[in-house]
Amino acid sequence: MEKVNKLKGLYAAVVTPMRPDGDIDLEVIDPYAEFLIDKGVQGVFVNGSTGEGLLLTNEERMLIAERWMKFSGKLDILVHVGSTCYKTAGELARHAERIGVRAISAMGPCFMQPGRVSELVSFNKRVASYAPETPFYYYHVPGRSGVNLSMAEFLAGARSEIPNLAGIKFTSYNTSDMLECISMESGRYDILHGHDETIVTGLELGATGGIGTSYNIIAPLIRSVFSKFFSGDIAGAVEMQHYANQFITKICKTGNIISAVKVLLDFCGIPCGPCRLPLGNLSEEQASKLLLDCKPFIS
Repeated sequence: MEKVNKLKGLYAAVVTPMRPDGDIDLEVIDPYAEFLIDKGVQGVFVNGSTGEGLLLTNEERMLIAERWMKFSGKLDILVHVGSTCYKTAGELARHAERIGVRAISAMGPCFMQPGRVSELVSFNKRVASYAPETPFYYYHVPGRSGVNLSMAEFLAGARSEIPNLAGIKFTSYNTSDMLECISMESGRYDILHGHDETIVTGLELGATGGIGTSYNIIAPLIRSVFSKFFSGDIAGAVEMQHYANQFITKICKTGNIISAVKVLLDFCGIPCGPCRLPLGNLSEEQASKLLLDCKPFIS
């Protein structure tokens, strides 16, 4: 793949709406998508960590991706296909290409994690080969996958092995590695920033897009970080980042960010239900406090 067209702006890492019994609720995706379009996001990242992707069956993940594709005319649909088994991930990748998603992504396998870059390249080569015409982004999230290898070395090793490699969803605080990836081959790859609380740092390093959980609620606020940064008002961008971080801190303090976002979406009229086991849910007391604390941030 030649130098890629980089994704720009905000991509919401979406939750998976569920019924009280824990089954997925596809019907909620329609108003959810319209809600996010109104918030001004450029696209969505489906079936990722926020979407409880690895707690879902393949059939469920496919149905969810298909439902989001109803909105592909208004949103870029990025689908996480990762699994501990490359064949399972490959089936999801093949399906994603068939329905025409904008891009696919896969995190490193969280069981029997590869300890060498060459092993990680080989694993992702198999996954990406199932969708050869679709841009592939490696999902670097060592805090969740346990795979913490150099991404600069990964890109260098994968360049000739994964023809459809577009870049990395970079959810790590290793800014030195991130900068090296962004700078590689005069910006050949698209490095998407994955930590909401430091998006202004990612922009300063050269990222043009970000994927985040908080964007479900505060996309307009994060958009102001982007607009101020690209207009040259760096101090203003930092100020907006600081304000956004007050919200991010509040949802993080609950100890369950996914459940917290579902509670806030429910307050906004998007009933996303509980999380799937083994994830827990906020108590009524926690939910009430969260809503009180976060009301100033909900537009």
